[in-house]
Amino acid sequence: MSNKMNVLHICLSTGFGGLEMYPMRVGATMMSQGCHVYGIGQAGTPTNARMVETFDSTLSLASRGEGYRKLFSIAQWIKQREIDVVHCHKSSDLTLAVLLKKLCGFKLIYTDHMGAKRSKRDFYHRFIYRNVDLVLSISNFTRARNVKALPMPESKIKRLWYGTEIADIEDIEFNLKAELSLPLDAILIGIVGRLSNGKGHLELLKAFKQLRLSQAHLIIVGGLTAETGGSTEYVRMLESYVIENDLQDKVTFYGFTNKPDLLLKTVDIVVIPSHNEAFGLTVIEAMAARKAIVGSSHGAIPELLEDTGVVVDPFDTEAFAHAIDNLSSNADERERLSLLARKRACDFFDQKKHVDTLLEIYRTC
Repeated sequence: MSNKMNVLHICLSTGFGGLEMYPMRVGATMMSQGCHVYGIGQAGTPTNARMVETFDSTLSLASRGEGYRKLFSIAQWIKQREIDVVHCHKSSDLTLAVLLKKLCGFKLIYTDHMGAKRSKRDFYHRFIYRNVDLVLSISNFTRARNVKALPMPESKIKRLWYGTEIADIEDIEFNLKAELSLPLDAILIGIVGRLSNGKGHLELLKAFKQLRLSQAHLIIVGGLTAETGGSTEYVRMLESYVIENDLQDKVTFYGFTNKPDLLLKTVDIVVIPSHNEAFGLTVIEAMAARKAIVGSSHGAIPELLEDTGVVVDPFDTEAFAHAIDNLSSNADERERLSLLARKRACDFFDQKKHVDTLLEIYRTC
């Protein structure tokens, strides 16, 4: 099997986040290398709309149930396109994928984007995973969970970190300080991502209350409504905390943006205080943007950063405040860490290298 193969991504998710964007990101790179890439998604969802925009062809199902009802016609659709590999991205889609494999005979790859949190060694899951050729875990952290929980040989559970675009570092004209009417000597601390439980925003605000450096200003980037991916109740709680603790002049809720990468480039320090991140796409994006990073010591973040950032327990708000203060007041240390982070991103998290590895996995598994 050559690298120019026919690949089908199945993702019947109704949500839209890093997991759902992954098939499109890798699929687009595969297509640029001569592969034919197809999708199966759920009609009316953002994921399906992006598949239609990105892939050579997409089969839109009204529901997962429709997939079972139309199993034989879907199998014929797959055979007509001579699919070599089916890549599945949600465990709830695996049964459909396995039944299609029985009819079509393709290789079946499953990326577990979260890490199994409970045992799946019952009869049903043994049948399903016996028909999966390889499980890809997105970090050592999630692979350890999967080795423990999944009914597969350890050799069939492989760690493959995500990748990100490694663009040239260039000066940008966008001036965030001017947009927010902040002083020129302000140190911009940025957190980018979904506003929801477990992402550490509240602990970060508590740390911010303890900062010594008056010039530090926190930019919280992410949707503030359910329509833009935020948890409305969680956002209200954060906004109330800011008001109750007189942090209005120190904190900006920037809201949703289509260009989070642009905002990443404009801040001085990126903070990622997540409680239990399975990977942390923002981490490698910040590394690629050559930023100094203060990250959580929980989950997968430490393995991504290694010695290129500062790692702190997000629940120790005093320690988190101390880390931000130290970096805010030390431009040389920010520059040192940012250069190390950029090099590590180029070496280990380049999107093209990621897809090259993924295609080799397809070919050899």
